[in-house]
Order: sequence, then structure tokens, then C-alpha cells
Amino acid sequence: MSRRLTMKQRMQAGKPVFGTFLKSYCPQIAEIIGYSGMDFVVIDCEHSNYSYSEMEDMVRACEISDMASIVRPPSCTPWHIHHALETGATGVQIPSISSVQDAADAAVETSFYPEGTRSPNPSLRAAHFGFWNGEKNFLDTAKESSLCVMHVEDIAMVPHVEELCEIPQIDVLFVGPGDLSMSMGKPGKLNDPEVAAVIEDIISRGIKGGKMMGMLCNTPEAVKKYVEMGVTYILYSSDVGIIGKALRSLNTNVFDLYR
Repeated sequence: MSRRLTMKQRMQAGKPVFGTFLKSYCPQIAEIIGYSGMDFVVIDCEHSNYSYSEMEDMVRACEISDMASIVRPPSCTPWHIHHALETGATGVQIPSISSVQDAADAAVETSFYPEGTRSPNPSLRAAHFGFWNGEKNFLDTAKESSLCVMHVEDIAMVPHVEELCEIPQIDVLFVGPGDLSMSMGKPGKLNDPEVAAVIEDIISRGIKGGKMMGMLCNTPEAVKKYVEMGVTYILYSSDVGIIGKALRSLNTNVFDLYR
């Protein structure tokens, strides 16, 4: 089976997977990231201006390079979740969760009957427009490979980690450190001892509750720390951040020597 369709199984076996946010609409960039060896990207429809057709283009580019595509929809509303999965995305990373009920209502939209309410319509792009010819049928393949990633990014949700772990449709609890720190009155202070302690507490309790855990990292040191804690879904920076850092380094370390 393809690398794209086995990411969930690798995580379930305890192996970490690595990806980055996609902020720019450039299918070629998505392909390059896939060919480079990254396991997945998160197509960020919450903080970027993708249209539905552009999102589909990015999902298609990920498929070409056999890389998993996770869509972060603009909100946790059902139609945003449906649009992402029906384009053929490997999964969704759901933001804007302010209660356990929000999480449960969103998660049920990601699964097929009897676990959820996701449409099994065979004419959708996800099912190859009715021409699905995989080793297993479309529904079984999607059930085995599709990921539901749920954000924990507000201090108000921290006491409810155990309740989130009881929602069966959720595969991964993802700590959103930026919004979490802001909700604690310490925006962007990810190394603040109090913020770091809350992040570590969420991860520890999530793993204890049987969920795979996700984290956004921006340094190699952070990757090492969280992988060693048992996090298996690692997001590193973004396409914009990685390209910008590389260009800044090129200018500073090479071109500026001759200016």
C-alpha cells in the first residue's frame, strides 16, 4: 500500500510522522515537499485563502508525490469538514474547538456509518468518481487510512483532555501552542515554564488516555523533545517559514558578503 495510505498505521505502531503546514497555493511546492520525503502536509484553510478548487488542487499534488494530505478547515462546521474529505484528503485537522460537545459533533462528521455521518457517495473525487479500483473497497480503505486530528488550543479545554480521549472518532489530539499560549495571557511565549508545563501535561494525559498526540515544532530541539515524549504527529513550521528561513540564510551567509 502507498506511503500516503499507511501513515495512520505507522503512527499506531508508535512511529513518528513528520509534516509541515502549507500556506501558499502552489501545487508544485506540495509535490516537492512530498518528493523530499515528508510524510504529510496540512493544507491550512483556516489561516490561508484557499478556495475549494484550490484546496482540491493541493490534495491532488500530494497524491502525485504519494504524500498524505491533511486539511485544516476554516472552522469545525460540518460542511467545511465534508468538503475537505470529499476532495480526497487523507484527513482533517479540526480547529476552533471550544467544548467537548464541539469536538464530538465535528469528529462524527469524519467517520462513515455506523461510527459517523460522513457521506459514502461513490461519485465523489475521494472515491475516484465511482471508478475506485483499490485493493480494498473505498469505504474500507478510507476507514483504515483517514485521520481525524482535533485541536487542543485553549486553556479552557485543558481540564477536558480525558473527555476528548473518550471520543472514538478522534485519532490525534493536536496541541496548538500559539493559540494556547495566547489563551493563557502569554502570547507566543512557548518556552515560558507555565506554558511548557501545560503542553507537557496535555501530551502526557492524552497518551495515557489512548490517543496519538500531535505538536507544532519550529526547532530541531523541539522535535527531539516531543518525539521523546511520545508525540507521533509532528508538524514543523510551514512552507512559507521554511522557504523564508532558507532565503534569509542565503542572503546573510552568501550574498551579503559581496554587497
